[in-house]
Amino acid sequence: MENIKNFIKQNLRLILLVLCGLLVLTGILVFVFGAAPAQGILKVAFIAFGVVLILLGCALVVLAAVVGENESANFFLFDSKRNVNIPVDELDFARVNKKMTFVMTQLAENASEVWTGDVFDENNEVYGGDNTFVPLVAYKILYDLGDRGNESIWSLYLMADGEKIDAIVSALELNGDNELGKAFKFLHENAAGSYERTEKFLIDNKKYIQNKMVKYVKANIDKF
Repeated sequence: MENIKNFIKQNLRLILLVLCGLLVLTGILVFVFGAAPAQGILKVAFIAFGVVLILLGCALVVLAAVVGENESANFFLFDSKRNVNIPVDELDFARVNKKMTFVMTQLAENASEVWTGDVFDENNEVYGGDNTFVPLVAYKILYDLGDRGNESIWSLYLMADGEKIDAIVSALELNGDNELGKAFKFLHENAAGSYERTEKFLIDNKKYIQNKMVKYVKANIDKF
C-alpha cells in the first residue's frame, strides 16, 4: 500500500494528464457514436454527457498545472527527469553526496581550495544567511578526504592551521557531533607529519559519516 501511495505521489501529474486524455477521448466518441445517430431527447443527453466529459478533462489539465506549481523543488529531493520531488524515504547517500559535490563546487574551485580557502565563509551565497548547509559541508570534507584524498590533498591537510580544523569541528558541533570533531582534531594535532592514522580513521568511519549526512538532510528537509 505504501508503494502505491509513493507511486501516485511521484506520478500524480502524469496520472491526471492521462485521465484528462481518456475523458476527452471518451467525450469525442460519445459525440461521434452516440449523439450523431441519435434523435430528440436522447441526442441532447448524449451531447450533454459528451460536454461534461470534455469539461472534466479540461479541469484535470488545470489541476495538473496547479499540482506542479504548488510543489516547490527541494534541493535534495527534486528529480529533474520527472519534474517532481521524490519521497523523502527514498533519499539515499548517493543522492545526498551528488548534491553536496555540487555545493562544494560553489564553495571552492577545486579540492585544494577546501584547505587553502575559507569554505565556511558565512557571507557565501551558498549558505543563504543561515547554517543549514554548514554541518553537511564539514561531513563532505571528511568523507572526500578519506574516500579520495591524494598525496597533494593530504599534504594540505597536514599543513592546515588550527583555525581550519576548528572550523570543521564547530560545523560538526552544529549537528551535535562533538565526538567526531574532537577525534579529527586530535588526529590532526598529533599527526607528526603522517596522515595514515587520520586516513584509517576516516575510512573506518565512512558508513558513520554517510549515515550522519543522510539523517541530517532528512531531519532538515524542509530547510532545503
